[in-house]
Amino acid sequence: MSLLLSVALVTVVLAVTAVSLAVLCLFCVDRERLSRLRDDRVFVRRRLRAVAPFIAVLAAILAINKGLQTHIVAFSYAYGVEPTATFHAIEGDVVATIQAAFPEWATLYFSGVYVFGYAVLLTFPLVAYVFASSTRPLKTLVAAYAVNYGVAVVCYAAVRAYGPRTFHAESESAASVSHGLVELFPDIVYLTSLVNSQTNVFPSLHTSLSVTVLAIAVLTHDEFPRWTPIAFVLATSIVVSTMALGIHWLIDVIAGVGLATVSVVVARQVVSRGGSSPPEPTVHGHRRGTETD
Repeated sequence: MSLLLSVALVTVVLAVTAVSLAVLCLFCVDRERLSRLRDDRVFVRRRLRAVAPFIAVLAAILAINKGLQTHIVAFSYAYGVEPTATFHAIEGDVVATIQAAFPEWATLYFSGVYVFGYAVLLTFPLVAYVFASSTRPLKTLVAAYAVNYGVAVVCYAAVRAYGPRTFHAESESAASVSHGLVELFPDIVYLTSLVNSQTNVFPSLHTSLSVTVLAIAVLTHDEFPRWTPIAFVLATSIVVSTMALGIHWLIDVIAGVGLATVSVVVARQVVSRGGSSPPEPTVHGHRRGTETD
């Protein structure tokens, strides 16, 4: 039954994401850029070919993470440090305080952005940046995703930490932390267990990837000005939701912001060292400009 409900949830997420991507493309990508799909039949193929090496690296990291998940968890339990109690000793009941600051209906909002908003935030720029004036934004985004996941895998192997909702349920000295996401989407636990472990909390990957998208949205604001405020609202909401839903410690979130910063810096350096591709003509036959950040 859990498998069927999980498939249904995935279907809903995919449907919501697809509709959201279509709406965002119409709102955030100007018509001249979108018209290239009609006027230049090989445009997308040319772009994807240029970004293929970066996509291959990201796919390899994701495959390794999935293929070795059981071994990574086993390594973490055998050799990883367990700093959960230390996290609580440092920050106390910050997460419980954050939860108490929001009304009950906010749980629905935060659960929605944590599941649906996160999927939209990560996938839309992958589509939008195909239409950028150069391949640099798309290369930077994919490279930054790869760095995020690569570093996170190492951290999850080295650090075996539990989130606030798990720790507070077992600790008599800690304030109560609710399980809002689980209450609204009970099958999300089964679904996430297929690709994740409950000890994978440090750093917060939701935070790092969301902040990564926001940072690159700021860097590409001149080309996609309408996307920047949307990315800001989504990224901020997702970061807050990780604590409002009792999933991550504040320390996890801070580490996630740090990882995002490192990922964007490293990705930009990697793309810059790879050189620039020549500027491409617009649909009217004029060159749009040089390759810039």
